[in-house]
Amino acid sequence: MANITTFRELADSVFLKIKDLDLAQLPEEIAYQIVKSYIKPACVAFQSCSDQNLFDRDDKLEQFNFKLSDVNFEILSEYMIVKWLDSQILSTTTLKARLSSSDFKSLNLHSHLSKLMELRSMYKAENDQLAINNSYKDSKIFDLVTKRKRIYK
Repeated sequence: MANITTFRELADSVFLKIKDLDLAQLPEEIAYQIVKSYIKPACVAFQSCSDQNLFDRDDKLEQFNFKLSDVNFEILSEYMIVKWLDSQILSTTTLKARLSSSDFKSLNLHSHLSKLMELRSMYKAENDQLAINNSYKDSKIFDLVTKRKRIYK
């Protein structure tokens, strides 16, 4: 088992990072299925992963056919959180369409939606930068731009 990463391991990482009472009230297996459903879109979002093939996975066995590196594991779980935030925004937006403007405002959902969108934007930007940093970690140009070390010809 040490040479693979399971979808459940990724889901556990996401559960540790988010606090969602609605998700917590669901039966455990249903909550896991919801969070694991974010793996495929998270793999697609993590386009800059060049050192491991995120599409080399077995969806039936719910595992990658290799062990994700610590960095790729964290980036992928962070993209799963971005996808979870997308679902929260979509749910709130759907609710907005069903409620009158006064009901939506009285429930303070406008503020909630705005904060969710802000959080998602910040989270995605930070994770995108982490993915970029990871993909260029051995680049001399990246070293020069980030001033990690001086590069001389």
